[in-house]
Amino acid sequence: MILPLELQAARIRLAKERPYLASAAWALQPVPKPGLKSMAVDMYWRLYYDPDVLSGWPAEVLAGALYHEVCHLLRNHAERLKHFNPRLSNIAADAEINDDLIREGVEFPAQPVTPEFIGQPENLLAEEYYAALENQESSSADQTKNKAQSDLKEPPLPGSGRCGSCATGQMASWEDKPLGKGSSSGLSLTEGELIRRDVARQIREHSKGQGCVPGHWARWAEEKLYPKVDWRKKLAAAIRFAAADITGSVDYSYRRPSRRQGQVGKGKVIFPSLRCPVPSVAVVADTSGSISEKMLAQSLAEISGILKSLGQREGIHVLAVDQTVEFCRRVFRPEQIRLAGGGGTDMGVGLEAAARIKPSRQLGIVITDGQTSWPDHPPRGMNVIVVLFGDAAAPDWANVIQIRA
Repeated sequence: MILPLELQAARIRLAKERPYLASAAWALQPVPKPGLKSMAVDMYWRLYYDPDVLSGWPAEVLAGALYHEVCHLLRNHAERLKHFNPRLSNIAADAEINDDLIREGVEFPAQPVTPEFIGQPENLLAEEYYAALENQESSSADQTKNKAQSDLKEPPLPGSGRCGSCATGQMASWEDKPLGKGSSSGLSLTEGELIRRDVARQIREHSKGQGCVPGHWARWAEEKLYPKVDWRKKLAAAIRFAAADITGSVDYSYRRPSRRQGQVGKGKVIFPSLRCPVPSVAVVADTSGSISEKMLAQSLAEISGILKSLGQREGIHVLAVDQTVEFCRRVFRPEQIRLAGGGGTDMGVGLEAAARIKPSRQLGIVITDGQTSWPDHPPRGMNVIVVLFGDAAAPDWANVIQIRA
């Protein structure tokens, strides 16, 4: 399909100013969308545009919007944020990108979302911005729902919190059908990853001989080509992220308040009050023998420390699991844990056992090498984080933190 001249010029401008991004810019597949009133990109590298509005954007703004959307694809926000509220995910992903782009002098179609705009420091991950946004949300579930429904009716606006599934991993109403489910256009996840690696190589080559590269791209390329996983930082962000999601689920309660809270009349009528739940946590530890006891103990110590920093004082339930549950109790210190086991591996058994603990556990953390079968769905009402040693498969319904030796 032939692109309008305005988009052709924007793509050429982006490739000329940042030649290391050329393969990503030219991989975008154009899809005209009359009435869209904007431009956007989905997770399958499809570039949607309204022909009637392109002429209204200056060339540098159109190139800036294209650059911003390519950043979402290269940073793989669709995969990282696919399980969460799409409205907040898009804002968090934009905040991660825009502080870097503003320092480069990039122009946007409208006021961009920045870390300062959401009251946060620069240079954080989108997951960290999301956790902060969850804490800032209104305590009213109805208001939150109405905000989300209102945003879905708005046209996309690159850089301003409305970019499409390239930022959220969840299809917007104006996007075409998913790849392989009624649509033949777009790139697969594998094709997208190959482009990321090619861009990383281009950045490395460009920085060696042809010219300077912004620091954020140099760091990104180094991580892509020579990954050095700071699993502690990623685990901490994932736990804070899940905890924020749980503690944000405030609701009305008729539980008797403290004596300091006002009550009405001689009969002490109790009115409903808002309560914010403290996350209850279960850790399912794979003790099948293929994970070293030192690494397992280190992981449990990290989890304990993170939970204490969040104000969690009720301890955590730890389950040592191979093919059966060998140990299950609430602990307050890592040294209270007995890592029994040594047989085969079935983490589904551990998750089922964790789901039966009363009161219910809202956050489950599984530590495993992944040499196990997984259930088709997580336990109902439980967010699950998988701390995975090695390259084995993990379920797509879990937030996976991968640790390589």
